[in-house]
Amino acid sequence: MTDTQTQPKFSADVWAAFWAAPDAAHVGDILADEIVGYWQGEPMPVRGKDEYVGRIAGLVNAIPDLALQLVDSATVDGAAPGEQLVYLHYVGKGTGPDGPIAIRGLDRVRTRDGIVVENVIRYDQVDIASI
Repeated sequence: MTDTQTQPKFSADVWAAFWAAPDAAHVGDILADEIVGYWQGEPMPVRGKDEYVGRIAGLVNAIPDLALQLVDSATVDGAAPGEQLVYLHYVGKGTGPDGPIAIRGLDRVRTRDGIVVENVIRYDQVDIASI
C-alpha cells in the first residue's frame, strides 16, 4: 500500500513543471488507472492510464520541443468528497512536423484525492507571434 502522505498529488504547479520540459515517463504517478481524457477533435475519449500516457508520449514525440506555459489556474471543490476541479489556462510553442506552432488552451482536470481521473483538453492554434 502506498503512503498517501508521500504519493505525488496533482496541482497547477505540478502541471506547469511537467509541461515546461515534458517527459511522458514522469506523468503516470498522478494518473488514476481508469483516467479518461477528452482531446479536442478526437471522436472517442482516451481511456486508462496506459492509453493516456501513450497519447502524451505521442504528442511529445511529434513535437519534441513542445513547452506549455501556465497563464492562470483555478481550483474548486468538486461534487464528491475528495474531488477537485483544476482549470488551467496556458499558451505553448513547439515545432511540429509542418513547422512552428503556437497554441492557447484550457484544460479542466478532475482529481480525486490528488489523482487525475479525468481531463478535458481544449485549445486553439494561434499566430506564433501572438504568444
